[in-house]
Amino acid sequence: MDYFKSYSDDATALAGQIRQGQTSSQDLVRQAIDRAKAINPKLNAVTRLFEDYAQDLAQEDHSQTLFAGIPTLMKDLGHNIKGVPATSGARLLKDQIAPVTSNFSRSAMATGLIPIGQSNVPEFGLKFISDSDYYGPVHNPVDPDYNAGGSSGGAAAAVQAGIVPVATASDGGGSIRIPASFSGLVGLKPSRVRTATGPRKWRSWGGAPVGFMMTKSIRDTAQLLLALQSNLKPIPFQTLPIPKAHIDHAIRAVKNLRIAYSTKSPAGTEVSDEAIQAVENTVRFLRDQGFQVEAADPKINGQELVRGYYEMNGAEMAASFLGIEQQLQRKIQREDVEIQTWTMAQYGKTIPAYRYSQIFDTWDQAAEIMDDFHQTYDILIQPSTAQAAPRVDDKLYSQSDYEAMLRSEELPAPDLAELVYQVFKKGLLASPFAMIYNLTGQPAISLPLHTCQNGLPLGVQLIANKGEEALLIGLSAYLEREDRFHYYPDLI
Repeated sequence: MDYFKSYSDDATALAGQIRQGQTSSQDLVRQAIDRAKAINPKLNAVTRLFEDYAQDLAQEDHSQTLFAGIPTLMKDLGHNIKGVPATSGARLLKDQIAPVTSNFSRSAMATGLIPIGQSNVPEFGLKFISDSDYYGPVHNPVDPDYNAGGSSGGAAAAVQAGIVPVATASDGGGSIRIPASFSGLVGLKPSRVRTATGPRKWRSWGGAPVGFMMTKSIRDTAQLLLALQSNLKPIPFQTLPIPKAHIDHAIRAVKNLRIAYSTKSPAGTEVSDEAIQAVENTVRFLRDQGFQVEAADPKINGQELVRGYYEMNGAEMAASFLGIEQQLQRKIQREDVEIQTWTMAQYGKTIPAYRYSQIFDTWDQAAEIMDDFHQTYDILIQPSTAQAAPRVDDKLYSQSDYEAMLRSEELPAPDLAELVYQVFKKGLLASPFAMIYNLTGQPAISLPLHTCQNGLPLGVQLIANKGEEALLIGLSAYLEREDRFHYYPDLI
């Protein structure tokens, strides 16, 4: 992969060092565990270490695998390992032990990645930051006064801080791209079901989420994309596999791309000057390099999609409550979960079955609109987030909203719908560009292309048509080779 920029500390480099005898899996695993212990008190990125388990795995021969036995972290939200706690960031599930290893975890470990522990997440992955009541907030390594993002915030903080070179992540509404933007990393959300789901639960959130990894380099991203592709038959949706030749061709033919850009929020919300500047600087550079780039806005109804997304979240949370109640053999009380989680579940009880079907129709209609858009433009450039990371101590909702949530089970459906919108509005204001592509099923990647005046990262997002991750890799690799990526010193 000579067309990718080389690093001395990404997963590809460390695997090469193991194969060349310059280090060993045992040494790298021990170093990662030691570093986690040393800096995690300042970050709160890691919730649990698997010291004995990881050291035992490191003794095995991983020389024939892609990453040869280097350390990683598993997101404590669906990326389960049998026999290990699976809390989803919730105190309610503090005693839950995973009965099976998830298919995505199997795929990741099959590449030679050794899990040394679990990364921090918000409760049930509902928020754009990681700040669960159970585990506490994840601090951003670039500036610990700020949040690392969510829901893959622990993974992002751990990779940026150098605990591990890559970490598992997932994205159901921006949960890879938001922390990548906030923390200055590469964050790819692949096409719908590009990677493995299941077992037992195959269609989480209607197919919006997809698992992948937090990385620092495009070569790691490309290799993981090829390695983690899934062809499991029970997966309800299927995506054609990407041959390596498609990535090679996309890199060689990168100057032929037809590129659009937009800084207009699809939800009609405000976009910060920094986010606009991030995109405009990227566009200016590409034009100077001879790329064809035009301003164009996809004609999708973002506000309708956002409202439907919250309805889906509510229905899914209500269903999760029923499953957990069966498991615990008792009713969930308001005090068992965070107040936003409780409110979302109460909202879900008001969503009729016919409405759930209508929501997915709007997703498919948006996918059709985006497919038409991509007949003209191969790639769309937008801000990854509309603003940089919020402070760790920022409040997500007002006192009046809190008081309303305390009686959410008593509210009529229209009032509850508006309350949910208000309570989760800060996430929408921060990331109006993210969730759209979970609903359409398209691939999107956040790249570390901008640093704000306050020193915080802010990502630029590239979006392609469904199944066209190779085009994203091609343009991302070009920007990386041309030294457009911003890197951040280890401040921890």
